[in-house]
Amino acid sequence: MAIGAVLPLCIRGSYDVDDLGRTEILFRSLTAFAEPGMFSTFLIVTPPDEVDIVNQRLEKWQHLNPVVISEEALIPELSKYAHVRGWRKQQLVKIAAAQYLKEDFYLTFDADVICLKPLTMDKLIIDGKALLQYESRELHPKWWKSSARMLKMSPDVGEAGVGMHITPSILAKNICLKLISELTELWGKHWVDEICSLHNAKDPRNWSIFRYLRSRWTEYSLYYMCAHKFGMFDNYHVVAGRGDNPQLLMIHDSHPYETWDVEKSFSDRCPGLFCVVGSKTFLEPDVVWQKISPYIPEKSVHQG
Repeated sequence: MAIGAVLPLCIRGSYDVDDLGRTEILFRSLTAFAEPGMFSTFLIVTPPDEVDIVNQRLEKWQHLNPVVISEEALIPELSKYAHVRGWRKQQLVKIAAAQYLKEDFYLTFDADVICLKPLTMDKLIIDGKALLQYESRELHPKWWKSSARMLKMSPDVGEAGVGMHITPSILAKNICLKLISELTELWGKHWVDEICSLHNAKDPRNWSIFRYLRSRWTEYSLYYMCAHKFGMFDNYHVVAGRGDNPQLLMIHDSHPYETWDVEKSFSDRCPGLFCVVGSKTFLEPDVVWQKISPYIPEKSVHQG
């Protein structure tokens, strides 16, 4: 069994950091830790003018099966919405990947993710269900209410007080496809058109409280709400960090970066499979790599 993956990527990402270089750190860590053949397709989605450059840089990582396409090849509707921020496009890409990938489940990545330890399918997919990590809804209460409004449902679903964690996560293709069809049906237009139309500050329609209250959605809050609306959650997911599934998809030990106990994060004492060294640190990839490289098996450095 294999899994898909999707990574939205700009060469220079948020805060003008080298996200292509960060992606190579991610690929080094996956080369070191992911079991061979885990990723049948690793979809990388970039702005149209960056496809060739990204392809050239990622040639040496062919064992991870990267496929580089443009945002508009995946989501043609984006050509009409130049005003939409890159952060929003990334979220749309992670949902739309379900229309491209053939696998039942796929991992979502950002360029700043790092794999921490041996990664096997039985850690991610348990008895046919994907690991899903919770976080408190109090961290971002508007996400859940806004997504419920988008889906015309009550936000009071699932376990009280918790929602779905952010990237990296594992998405079920069927839930994403259901989300896409439901948004299209509810709002009477293509789901991307409906969502992108909410994020044009010059459109007088968006000056209404009704539309503003729908604009705080995220890909994961929409996914989680849709899964519960149609009773799909328990068919496709098991909860991380509980009972027979002690592993976590992500830990936050790398924040703050200055006091990060790197050795602990890479050790068996840590339940996390991934961590993130975010772009807000303003750290260049070489600085991050110097800190973590002693804990990454050498084969990743010489791959290709």
